[in-house]
Amino acid sequence: MSPAGSDYVRDRMAGIVGKENVHTDASTLATYFLVPPRQTHVHLVQPASVVEVQSVVKTCVAEGIPMFTTYDTYLPDDAAEGSGIVIDFSRMREIERIDSKNLCVHLQRGVTFEQVDHALKPLDLTILYPFDAKTNSVLCHAVARGINVYAARYPEVQVSNMQVVLYDGSIHRTGSHANNQEMADWKEDGGPNISKWYLGADDIFGIVVCGSIWIYPERKERCFDAFCFDDAETARTLVKHLPRMELVAACMAMNRQAMGRRFALDQGALAPWTLLVGTEGFMELSRYHRGKVAEIATGAGGRPLRSEYAQKITEVMNRPWYAGPGMQVGFYTLFRRITELETVLTRVLRQKGCREETIGITYLACGLGRCVYCHYDVDQVLSAANEVVELQCELASAGAFFDRPHGELARHVYERAPAYLAHLKRIKKMMDPYGIINPGRPYKGLYDGEQCGNL
Repeated sequence: MSPAGSDYVRDRMAGIVGKENVHTDASTLATYFLVPPRQTHVHLVQPASVVEVQSVVKTCVAEGIPMFTTYDTYLPDDAAEGSGIVIDFSRMREIERIDSKNLCVHLQRGVTFEQVDHALKPLDLTILYPFDAKTNSVLCHAVARGINVYAARYPEVQVSNMQVVLYDGSIHRTGSHANNQEMADWKEDGGPNISKWYLGADDIFGIVVCGSIWIYPERKERCFDAFCFDDAETARTLVKHLPRMELVAACMAMNRQAMGRRFALDQGALAPWTLLVGTEGFMELSRYHRGKVAEIATGAGGRPLRSEYAQKITEVMNRPWYAGPGMQVGFYTLFRRITELETVLTRVLRQKGCREETIGITYLACGLGRCVYCHYDVDQVLSAANEVVELQCELASAGAFFDRPHGELARHVYERAPAYLAHLKRIKKMMDPYGIINPGRPYKGLYDGEQCGNL
C-alpha cells in the first residue's frame, strides 16, 4: 500500500470508529504478532459496536481492503506481510443481557471471563472456566471450540446463538434467533444446520460479533481433591473411569512439571503424577461423591496431596486457565492411543536432542471419559515455532486430532481430506466472494487459482 493509500485507509476508518481508535504505529501493532514485524502497512481498528463493525466491513469490501481478526493471542505472521486492517474487539465489552431464568448471557465479542464472572456472582450464577485459553474473550473461546476445565461433564461448545457480520455488512443470526430472538436460545437451525460452520472457522465466512453463552447455577458445594501417584498409567485409568461413574465434574492428571508450573508449587515436593478431581452439587451428594472418589483413588494406590496445597488448588481451579507464554501442543485422542502417540512425541524430541522429562503433561477427561485432551508444555525443549509445527505434523500423521489447525499444520491435515477441503473452498467462495476476510486462513495458498464470485 502506498503512503497515500495508507492515509486514505486511516481516514476512512477514523471516520467510522474515531481517529483515536485507529493505530498504525509499529509498537502497538507488534503486540498482535508472536514475532513482531519490522515493518507493516496494516492498520489496527477498534470498533465499539456491531454497527461500526458493519460499516468497517462494507468499506473494506468496497475498497478491496483485506481484513484480519484473531481468536487467539496472536495473528498469523501472514497478516503483517501485506496491507489491510486488523480488527480488535476489545472496545466491544457490553454484556447485553443476563437471562437467569433460561441460563444464557448475551454479550459482545470483547467481554472477558473476569467481566462475566463479576457480573454473575451476585446472581449465584457461573460460567465454565476455560482450560488453556489463548484469549480472555468469552465469545472467542466458545466460538473457537475451546475446551473447559469441566469438560468431563460439560464437553459441549458453550455458545448457543451468534450474530455474524457477512461480507456485505448484513447480519446472520444463527440458530433459533434466525426466526425470533425471543423464541428460544437454541443453537440448532430449524432445518439444515448451516450455523455451525462459523464454529472453529476463524471468521473466514463472516465475522462473529455477539453471542449467547450458556451459564449455570452456582452449586451449593464445589470441591477439589488431589491424589498422588507414582505412575502415569494408574492416574490415566482413573481420569477415564471416574467421569463414567458420574462422580466428578472435572477430572485430570498432571505430571509434576505441569502441576508445579500451573499451581506455582515446588516440583521437588510433588509426586510424579497428581490426579485432580472436582465434585459439585448439593452438599450431601457432593460429599458422598468425594468419599467414593477418595475410596477408589486410595484403593488404586493414590495418596492424598499435602493438605497445605489445598488452598492453592482451590484458588486456581476457580478461575480461568490461560495458556502460558511458551510453546504448547494439545490434541484429542482415545485413552488407549496415548502411549502410541507419546512414542511419536518422544522420538521426535530425541531426534532434536531434547530431554522429554522436562515436559509438562496434562490429561483432561472429555465427555464422561469418551476421549482425552492431551496437553504438553514443550517450551523447555522447543523454542522455535517451526519445531512445534514439525512435531504437530508427526503427531497428526500418527492419528492425533488437532482442532482448528492453522498454517502448515492445517495444510498437512486438510490435504489428506480432499472432499472436506473442496467443500471448505466452495463455502468460502460463496460467503466471501472477494476473498478479503482473513485471507490466508486456514493456510496460505489454499485459494490460489480459484475464481472469485458467487456460485
